[in-house]
Amino acid sequence: MSKRKTSVNPRKRPAQARSRATVEAIMQSATYILTKVGWEGLTTNAIAEKAGVNIGSLYQFFPNKEAIIAELQRRHAAATQTELLQTLEILPQQRSLRDALLLIVEGIITEHRIAPAMHKAIHEELPGSVRHINDDKQKLHMLFSEALKPFMANVPDPELSVYLMGVALHAIVHTVTADRPDLLEQQRLVTEIVTLFENYLSRSGTLAILNSEASNLIQH
Repeated sequence: MSKRKTSVNPRKRPAQARSRATVEAIMQSATYILTKVGWEGLTTNAIAEKAGVNIGSLYQFFPNKEAIIAELQRRHAAATQTELLQTLEILPQQRSLRDALLLIVEGIITEHRIAPAMHKAIHEELPGSVRHINDDKQKLHMLFSEALKPFMANVPDPELSVYLMGVALHAIVHTVTADRPDLLEQQRLVTEIVTLFENYLSRSGTLAILNSEASNLIQH
C-alpha cells in the first residue's frame, strides 16, 4: 500500500480581517518557534499556543505543520523574487560589469540581513522533504543571463556562467548567514564576492576561445 502524501497546501485563504490576523499570528508564531527552537519543537499545538489561537482555528487554514512551513517558504520566495525583479529593471543601466555585480550582490545580501535567523532555519532546520524550490528560479536565471550578456563579451556560455554564479552566491551567503552573520553587515563581504565573480567573468579573448572549443568537444 502506497504511503499517502502529506498535503502542503492551505485549506483556505483568509478573506476577512479577523481571519487574516489569525493567519498572520500563526505565521509569526511558526517563524519564532522554527528560529528559536527548531524543527523538532515545531508542532501545530505549539504554534497555536504561541499564536494565542485555538487549535481548531489553525486547522481551519492549515492541515498540518508542513503546510504552515510551505506557506512561510512561499512568502520568503515571493519577497526575494520581487527584490530580484526590481534589480533586473535597472541592471542594464549599469556602466560596467563590476557595477552590475555590485547591484546584484548587495541586493542578495541586503535581503539576507533582514531575517538571518529565518534563512538559517530554512536551510538548516527543515528536512529536505519539506523544503520547496521556487519554480521561477530557472526563469530568473535566464533573465539575469540576458541582462548580464552585454558585460560578458568573452564568456562562451553566459547562461551556464550565471547559473554557476547563482549556485556559488547561494552557498556563500547561506554559509555566512549560518556561521558568520556579522559579516552580512560588512561591506568587505560584498567587495570580496564581487571581486570573485568579476575575475570569473572578465576573461581574455584567448581564454574564451579555448573554453568555447573545450565546450564543443564535450558536447560532441
